[in-house]
Amino acid sequence: MKIKLTFIFLFLLVASEVAAQNYTIDSEHSSVQIQIQRFGVIDVVGRFKDVEGTITYSKDDITKSVANAAIKVASYDANSAGGEAAVKSNVFLDAETYPEITFTTTSVVQENDKNYLIGNVTIHGVTNEIKLPFTIHGPLLDLPTKKQSIAFVATITINRQDYGIAFNAKLASGTSIIGNDVKITLNILALEE
Repeated sequence: MKIKLTFIFLFLLVASEVAAQNYTIDSEHSSVQIQIQRFGVIDVVGRFKDVEGTITYSKDDITKSVANAAIKVASYDANSAGGEAAVKSNVFLDAETYPEITFTTTSVVQENDKNYLIGNVTIHGVTNEIKLPFTIHGPLLDLPTKKQSIAFVATITINRQDYGIAFNAKLASGTSIIGNDVKITLNILALEE
């Protein structure tokens, strides 16, 4: 009887590990986009081209999923050399001193039929906990690599002042040159390890 219980326990342990699959972020096919208001007139949109990390996805129990990522600040691209240099400068993200933006999962919760990653995001050397609503599509076969793939999609708005990015110059009219709210949109492709 003892041997049978041990076998059942081992089977359940292996089955639970198989249910959770590890994926590596495919930076070439992923996008971390930011959007922020400029001069009170238009939203400037840019993206970080270099994102790396892993996602452990449990289709059977999404609360057992985990995502950890690092974004290279120097990879910021906004189709504007001046704007890119400003974002990377010590006035804003200070790529030289703080070369990465990181996210580490602490838990996953489900509320009102929505999934949320709870975790710590570090920007400009400041760490705050965020609650990131997300969806996962897949897994589906990625034809070029012949590997299973998932898409991780999420959007959140943060206040840049919460991360020590305190630039606050205003136009003569009193309008802020740069808004405080930063909308972040993640479209991440990850491939099975």
